[in-house]
Amino acid sequence: MVRKTLLCLCFSLLWVASPAFSLEKITIPCEVMEVSKPFESSSSKLNGVRYILLHHAHSEDRETLSKWLKAHSGTEVTFIVNQKAYKGILFRLAHCFGRGLLIYVGDVRPEKRDIIEVILYPPP
Repeated sequence: MVRKTLLCLCFSLLWVASPAFSLEKITIPCEVMEVSKPFESSSSKLNGVRYILLHHAHSEDRETLSKWLKAHSGTEVTFIVNQKAYKGILFRLAHCFGRGLLIYVGDVRPEKRDIIEVILYPPP
């Protein structure tokens, strides 16, 4: 019983100490893999919606981004392109390991292979 408790305690401490689950925001450089044109729809609410397919820019951020995406898919993030901040919703792509789908509205359109900063926030 003591052994089980110690094991659970150690696991909990490691999990809480992980940067992907900290109470601080996390900024990760991400490489743009693909960018969409603005959507056109008969619904004005969908006009102008775009997406960016992205993944970590540096191998040391792979696990942090992956854990965050698994735990917080569909969460609002801030992303920075050319020193200007934008809001978007970042989703995990279950069959594309370590890839994120960033949905946003705006005129910004980074190019393939550009590096953008993505700011991940802790859950509310």
